Amino acid sequence: MRTRRGFTLIELLVVVVIISILASIATPQYFKVVESARVSEANALLSAIRTGQEGLLARKGAYATSNAETGAFDIVLPGAEPTFGMKYFFAVLGEGDPTGCPPDHPHYNVAFVRYGAKGKVMPRYFENYMIVYERCTNKLTFPGCPTCSSDFKR
Repeated sequence: MRTRRGFTLIELLVVVVIISILASIATPQYFKVVESARVSEANALLSAIRTGQEGLLARKGAYATSNAETGAFDIVLPGAEPTFGMKYFFAVLGEGDPTGCPPDHPHYNVAFVRYGAKGKVMPRYFENYMIVYERCTNKLTFPGCPTCSSDFKR
């Protein structure tokens, strides 16, 4: 009597189904973690911009409200504007929203726009999602990206 070795077709199909289920769960989480790491690039530049803004406020009594004014910072930002050396975002300084600031207090905001060719940004985060930092509220918001706030908590 001869014994057969190997797996049955059913056993192989069960293994393939289990691997498919695990991959369908893990893949979105992987891309979420990758995009979160890319957002940390914007957070690092935001920290440098905030330092430069506070130095400028101490010296001149006002914040920079455009990218052209970043040359007046007492620190050197990496790279040239608008990307400032970032690989995945470009930054735009603006006047900002005074809500949350004392009356007649200077304010500014920084918007980081994610850029990349089609397919380089996960559809969950749209093609060119935006991160906006408002100085008066000291908060990051993600206009137009409902999943970003929960995915990129800082």
